[in-house]
Amino acid sequence: MNNRNYIEHDGTIVAQIAENKYLVKIVQQSACATCKAATLCTVAESKEKCIEAISGEKKFAIGEQVEIYGRTALGYKALILAIVIPLAIALTTLLLTTYYTANEAVAGISTLVILVPYYFLLWTMRNKIKQTFVFYIRPKI
Repeated sequence: MNNRNYIEHDGTIVAQIAENKYLVKIVQQSACATCKAATLCTVAESKEKCIEAISGEKKFAIGEQVEIYGRTALGYKALILAIVIPLAIALTTLLLTTYYTANEAVAGISTLVILVPYYFLLWTMRNKIKQTFVFYIRPKI
């Protein structure tokens, strides 16, 4: 598939969750983790993550190497939900509170406190959001 409309990662099947749903382990690396000097550098990092993915008709065995993919738009949507909206809320709160109170301590605390309901709302909607973020697997070529 390998075009700009999809995010792709290599992974390994860890478990079968349902008939056509699998848990896939991927290794997420920072950009500098692929550097030749990464073994000498303390900045380079990589993380293992497990992601639920749908297989369609194909059956996979535990331990099988696969490719996991999802639409690039999902990455943008995650970026908006996790960074852009909270940043806009925080900046707006900071500016308004500073303008109306002229107290930096109140403005700073208000800016942090206002994010609690937003992240609580995301947490309560996690099942609905989870249905939006769908990944698929295919055999590794």
